[in-house]
Amino acid sequence: MPFDSDDDMPQAVGLPALSALYSPVLLMLGSATGLTGTALDAARALRLALDAQVPRITRLDALGDFLDGLPAVIAEPQAVDNLAREVLAAAEPGLQGPRLTEFQLQCAARHRDLDWPWLRGGDWDTRSPSGPARTSRALTEWLSVDLTPALQPFWREPLERQLHDTEEAAAMIRLLRLYVLLTLATPSGSPPQTTLNDCARALGLWKAVEKRLSSVLPTRPGGPAPLYGVDDAALPDTPEPEDTSEAREALLDASLVARHHALNLAAGHADIRQAVQPPLSGPLSGSTSTTTASKPTSSLTEATITAAADAARSAAADALFAHEETLAERFPLQPLDVLVAHTTCQLIAEPIPAMSNREDRLMLAAYEGLRYSLPLALLPEVAELEERLTQLHAEFPWATRAIEAVAGELRARRRLGAVSVAWAPVLLVGPPGTGKTRLARRLAEVVGLPFLPLGVGGSTDSRMLTGTSRGWASGEPSPILRLLRDRCSAQAVVLLDELDKSHQGRASNAAPVQAALLGLLEPESSRRWIDSYLQVPCDLSKLLYIATANRLGTIDPALLSRLRPVLVPTPERRHYPGIVEQVVRDIADDWGLPHAVMPALDVSGISRAAGSVRELVRLVRQEIVREVASTGAPH
Repeated sequence: MPFDSDDDMPQAVGLPALSALYSPVLLMLGSATGLTGTALDAARALRLALDAQVPRITRLDALGDFLDGLPAVIAEPQAVDNLAREVLAAAEPGLQGPRLTEFQLQCAARHRDLDWPWLRGGDWDTRSPSGPARTSRALTEWLSVDLTPALQPFWREPLERQLHDTEEAAAMIRLLRLYVLLTLATPSGSPPQTTLNDCARALGLWKAVEKRLSSVLPTRPGGPAPLYGVDDAALPDTPEPEDTSEAREALLDASLVARHHALNLAAGHADIRQAVQPPLSGPLSGSTSTTTASKPTSSLTEATITAAADAARSAAADALFAHEETLAERFPLQPLDVLVAHTTCQLIAEPIPAMSNREDRLMLAAYEGLRYSLPLALLPEVAELEERLTQLHAEFPWATRAIEAVAGELRARRRLGAVSVAWAPVLLVGPPGTGKTRLARRLAEVVGLPFLPLGVGGSTDSRMLTGTSRGWASGEPSPILRLLRDRCSAQAVVLLDELDKSHQGRASNAAPVQAALLGLLEPESSRRWIDSYLQVPCDLSKLLYIATANRLGTIDPALLSRLRPVLVPTPERRHYPGIVEQVVRDIADDWGLPHAVMPALDVSGISRAAGSVRELVRLVRQEIVREVASTGAPH
C-alpha cells in the first residue's frame, strides 16, 4: 500500500544493498528521515528497488520509477548520472536481465546528453526511411560504446536464462529495435554486408523473443507493460485484472509491427543495397564479351543465412528449455542437471564444415540447432504407460507378441528408474497386409516421438540414410537429420519398411542399404555417424528402429543379428470389425477431418466381403466415398 509519510516506510529489513551506497543523498533517501513530496516518492522507489524480499517485477518497476524521478530531486545532471550509476551497481547483483540493461543504457544516454524518452519512444524511426532524423556524434558513440557492448549477453546466453517474464521480453524487444534502427541509420565505417549481418542477427533473436512471449513466459496480473512509452502500471498491491491475454496479445502485435518495419528498412536501405548489389556495367546481357564488372548478389543473402542460423539455434534452445521445465515439474526432488544429462543428446559436437555456395551455406545454417543438446522422449508414468499399451493391444489383438517385444523393454526401464524411451531394434516379420507399418506408427505415437517411414524395399543405395554428397546439384543431408532438425529432437522412430526387398549389390557409387544399416544399428558406430552432406560426425545412437519384412532369407545375417525378429500373424476374420474402425480413423486423419464427420459404415458387411486385410482397407475407402456421394458431405 502507498506510504503517506516517512513513518510508513518499510524498515531496513531485507535491504543488504543499502550497505553498498556511499553517497549522502542516497543514504538520506534510504533512511527516509523527514522526507516529503518528491523526495519521499524517490525514497519509496529506492527502498523497493533494493529490497531483496520484494518480487523481481516490483523491484524493477521501482528502479525505473526512481531513475525517472531522480532528476526532480537532484537538479545537477552530472550528480543525477553519478547517483543513478551507484544505485544500478547496488541493484545489479540480484537483477540481471534486459530491463536492468535498459536502465543502464538510460543512464549512459543521459550521460551523453541524449533524450532517452525520445529514443525509447515508438515512432521516431518513421520520420525518415533511413531511421532517426537526429543522428549525431553522441548518438553514434552511444550505439558503439554503450548499446552494442550491452547487447553482447543477448547473443551468448540462451533466451531461457535471460527472459524471466513478459516485462523482460518487452525490454529486450525495445533494445533490439533500437540496435537495428540505429545500426542502419548511423554511419559506422563497417562494410555494408557487415551491417546487414548485424541487423539480421538482431532480427532473428527478436523473432525468437516473440515466440517465447506468445507461449511460455509468465506475466503479472493486468498483463505486461506497453512496448513503448513510460510504464505507469501500479505496484502489485493495487488490484488489477486477472486476464493477461489481451495485454500480452497487444504487446505481441506491437512487436510484430515494429519488427516488420525494421526488416523493411534493412531490406530497402538504399546505401546498403547499392553497395552490396552494384549496378551492372559493361556489355548487355547475352553478349559474349568479357567484363570485369562484379557479379550482382542478393543484398539479403548473408542476412538470410545469419537469420536462419540464429532461428535454428533459438528453436533448439526453446526445445531444451521446455524439456527442462517438464523435468522440473515431473521430478521436483531430483537434481535437474543430472536429469538433463541423461535425457538429452547433442547430435553434432563439432563445427559443420563451411561451403562457398550461398545456397549450400543457407542449408547448413538450418542445421546449427543440432549443435545444441536436444531432448529425448520421456517415459510416461507407469499407470499412463499401461493405459496406452492396453489401447494398443485392443487395436492390434493379433500382434500381441510384437507389441510386447517393445512394451516389455519400456516397462523394465520404467520400473528400474530410467526416465527416457529406448528399445532394441525390432524386426516385424509377417505376410503382407498384417498391419506392420501401422503398428510401427502407433508405437511412435504411444511414446510421443516423431515417426520417419523409409521405404527401403527396392532401394539400390543408402543415400536415403547417409544423405547426398556435397557437390551434387541435389545434395542434401539425410532425411533422418532433416526430421530431427525440424522437430528439435534427438530421437525418432525410424521405420525400415520392406527390408527384405532391399538390394544388397552395389548399383551406384553409394553403399547398399543393408551395408549402411550395419553402422546405424551398431551403437558404437552410430555415435559418430558421418552424414555425406554435413561431413561431420553425428550422434544417431538414440534413434529407435522398427523394420518390417515378409521373410528373413534375403536379409544379411550380420544385419539380422542386430535385429530382434518378431512374428506378426495374419489377422483373423473376427479382428476385421476393429480394423475397419481403425482404417476409418486413419482416413479422417489423412484428410484432416474430425473422426465424428466420417459416415457410418456397414462394418459387418465389409468384413464379410473382404478376403484379406489389404482388400478390407480398399473396401473401406470405396464405401466411404460411396456413402458421402449418396448422402452428401456435412457442412
